[in-house]
Amino acid sequence: MAKIVAPLSVRVEAIGRPRESGYEPGKTYYPTLFIDLSQPDNEVGKIWKNLSSEEVSQIQKGDIVQLVEVGRDKSGKPKHNILLDTQPPAAAPASTPVPQALGWSPEERRAIATKIQQHADLMAYCLETSRQRFDGLVEAEESFRALATTLFLAAIKN
Repeated sequence: MAKIVAPLSVRVEAIGRPRESGYEPGKTYYPTLFIDLSQPDNEVGKIWKNLSSEEVSQIQKGDIVQLVEVGRDKSGKPKHNILLDTQPPAAAPASTPVPQALGWSPEERRAIATKIQQHADLMAYCLETSRQRFDGLVEAEESFRALATTLFLAAIKN
């Protein structure tokens, strides 16, 4: 059975200058720092990746993207694929603020709105995945939603 992994929501923190590869002469890479947004503010989760010029051309500092673990390298460090959000940004967090009547500080409201947006992104990914993987096996839209919900719950449980 395939391992179900939840994508990590990360922010592109820094893109380094191009460096020549020590393994492939003539190839360059860009050291890129991602910050894991699921970590509490007092714990910074840093993820470094060496990106090709093609990959770097699709992102910029400050972008929010998702990293999906696709295995491990020889030293046991996780390898990730980058998922770009190709849909226009949702206006939900900015236009629908968390109610102030609940007594939360602005920082708490922002954190809640961010978490809701991350869960919405994950649910959209689960729904898309259920449609891709189970097309032909199930036909009803309710079945795709049920499968997506199962994937979502398994992902947030881990």
